[in-house]
Amino acid sequence: MWRIETALDDAGSPYDRRAAAYDRLVRSRTYNRVLWGTRPDDYEAFAAAAIAEDDGPLLDVGAGSAAATAPLHAASGRPTTLVDTSTAMLERAAERIGDDAAHVRYLQADALALPLDGGFTTVMCMGCLHLFEEPGLLLDALLAQVGPGGMVHVTALVAETAIGRRYLGVLHRAGEVATPRSATEMAEALGGVELDVRGSMAYASIRH
Repeated sequence: MWRIETALDDAGSPYDRRAAAYDRLVRSRTYNRVLWGTRPDDYEAFAAAAIAEDDGPLLDVGAGSAAATAPLHAASGRPTTLVDTSTAMLERAAERIGDDAAHVRYLQADALALPLDGGFTTVMCMGCLHLFEEPGLLLDALLAQVGPGGMVHVTALVAETAIGRRYLGVLHRAGEVATPRSATEMAEALGGVELDVRGSMAYASIRH
């Protein structure tokens, strides 16, 4: 039986109350196509390639409810740690991945202060960079968890389409995301990494 460990004094998170709504949106093809000009298949393929690239320890930061990645994590067999600030999200992830996945650990923690010792061969962080005013700090925290030669895979929403730019502005004014950035601005904030941009979603893979 899975259990959720916590490294936070405050066990609550705003996403605890939004887990069900988040699930519906992130899995909706219409939502992704209309607002972000993306396809969930691209997102899932990016995650699948990251998980399949190695058989060493894997860290998934901001894993959320694993709506797109649960079958991949369940089948991989890699020693895997899923991290999120929301216990409700992690509970949904654990239920999706299933009780038989003894190789998966669930940890409630702050992405910028991970209570881990590093040495992961793969680190994933899907759809989180645009939540941070200084995304470079998050990337630094991710890179700190990677062993020599390991890979960090990230995705971020960027203001590249007219609709995506407007909607990011709405979310920013509501306090849901950081100041919207274009792909060029996001790449600069991350130290000049190369981004693959599809609609309003940017993908990057960085070797440590």
